[in-house]
Amino acid sequence: MAGITGWVDYRRDVGQDLTTARRMTATLATRGPDDEQLWAATHAVLGHRRLAAADRRPQPAVANERDRTVALTFDGELVNRDELRARLTPVGDGDAGLVLAAYLEWGEECVEQLSGSFAFGVWDDAREELLLARDHVGLRPLYYYPTQSGVLFASEPKALLAHPVVDTVVDMDGLREVLSFAGTPGEAVYRGMRKALPGELIRVSRAGLTTRRYWQLTGAPHTHDLDTTVATIRGMLTDSISRRIDTEPGFSIMLSGGLDSSLVTALAMRELRRRGAPAARTLAVDFREHARNAQRSGTDDGTFAAEMAAHIGTDHRDIQLDRAELLGPITRAAALRSYPDLPCPVGEMTTALYVFFRAVAAESSVTMMGEWADTLFGAYLRMEDPAVVARQTLPWVASGQLHVRSTGLGSGLFDQTLLKQLDLPGYCADRYHDEIAQMPPGVEESAHDRRMREISYLYLRGWMEMGLAQDDGLTSAHGLRFRAPFADPKLMQYVFNIPWSMKNLGGKTKGLLRKVADGLVPASILDRPKNPFPSTPDTAHARLLRDEMTALLADPHAPVLPLIDTTAARAAISDVDQLATGWQGRGDVEMVLQVNTWLAGYRPRLEL
Repeated sequence: MAGITGWVDYRRDVGQDLTTARRMTATLATRGPDDEQLWAATHAVLGHRRLAAADRRPQPAVANERDRTVALTFDGELVNRDELRARLTPVGDGDAGLVLAAYLEWGEECVEQLSGSFAFGVWDDAREELLLARDHVGLRPLYYYPTQSGVLFASEPKALLAHPVVDTVVDMDGLREVLSFAGTPGEAVYRGMRKALPGELIRVSRAGLTTRRYWQLTGAPHTHDLDTTVATIRGMLTDSISRRIDTEPGFSIMLSGGLDSSLVTALAMRELRRRGAPAARTLAVDFREHARNAQRSGTDDGTFAAEMAAHIGTDHRDIQLDRAELLGPITRAAALRSYPDLPCPVGEMTTALYVFFRAVAAESSVTMMGEWADTLFGAYLRMEDPAVVARQTLPWVASGQLHVRSTGLGSGLFDQTLLKQLDLPGYCADRYHDEIAQMPPGVEESAHDRRMREISYLYLRGWMEMGLAQDDGLTSAHGLRFRAPFADPKLMQYVFNIPWSMKNLGGKTKGLLRKVADGLVPASILDRPKNPFPSTPDTAHARLLRDEMTALLADPHAPVLPLIDTTAARAAISDVDQLATGWQGRGDVEMVLQVNTWLAGYRPRLEL
């Protein structure tokens, strides 16, 4: 984990303006709190913020050949470094030195030789060319902003917004992205800014900017029978875990006691025993109030996590948090800056995850998670509802439209005239059709299998892109590195082509993954109901939301006021008990507060 920045301009000597480059790079201090370095040439400046636990050697990394200088700024971790060392002579220590050597050997095709999580920029001074790359799945973020005479790039939008050439404008489509929860791949909300797609290369030269995808999902017939499929998935997941496991102090595994994290823990412990290493440290984190409520229905994570830890023999710790840690505008603002740099219409969930990862970071410097198994194996929102499955829009948006309100999550207190002008349902339907048009050609399959393949593709694109941004931003804010073995391109490619009838084996959600886990985790965990992430009735939280909204409505300078229905906002906070028990109502209030914080802190000019 690190923070990277860059500025290329073919019309000026940017090496003479390091103040601007430092301003950009300084915004990423939480991603790399231990060191900051710049490298400059006439037409390029690269910046790097370093986390010492991840990067022992300062960057940017530089190679000086006879008449050629190449510099690289790198964020990420390689999982095939041993294979690369056998083929290359690294340019210095660490993964950055391997990536630089790979570029010198193979040019832009180097990305096809890299495996892991990464985002980087390489400036080739002799060619006056910049190469930007993002890993196959999109585990590391990379934003860029084309200019009239070059480009800016960075790990997060805030670094680009710190450059004076960037006009911080949010237009209609940008606001639609904020309020709709569409998660359109490549969109960065701020006008003119883009987010590199997973598996994308961006080349910048005097001739302009070009992009190409070096990796994306492809369609192919699934020819394996059930037993072969189960064995293949188990083998691929074992390999993915073994490449990401760490025997150094500070490594942990997040163990919720659910199917996904329990399977990851079981396979990780097998690998550690094979290596003769100590047992893994596992962490179960929950909010006390949520745990107490879940205990009444027998679904609390802590009990199942303790059972799994005892079953497999891990060094386990149960961490209980107080919901009071979620309260107040300071924590909400910190979570918003980590998301990154945008509101998120899912109530207090982002703030809860911010607090959650802060607790993990206090115990661990790098953690492995069972994240993304739901997305990969088909545990989608409201998929038991035929109306959600049939709706011609993004499926997670369909769930909100059908079960919350027609304009979607978090939109309930915004001005009705504005919402009609934005037409969020129409925007999401357009994005849906755009994405479906890009879906790789399929195979001969039933109509239902075909529909579920479409939904899988949409989740692996937009939903996963939003979630990975959240994972990266909220862990990076605390100096915590995360590893997600289910988010492995080979595993994703294989599972994508498995028909829904096999994924949903026995008519059970994630039935195929349960078959993979059979014999590795206790039967009680194989069959346990899913425990949703904490959204617990809390009167203290509701009172604070009421007080914050009351103050906002009384402030004539609150920037969100022109965008909301103030009458509806007052009604939403009039009954504290109802606000405490209704997560949709709390989500609406939270979204207004988040948007106000965003508008006040980032000061975008709205052009609607």
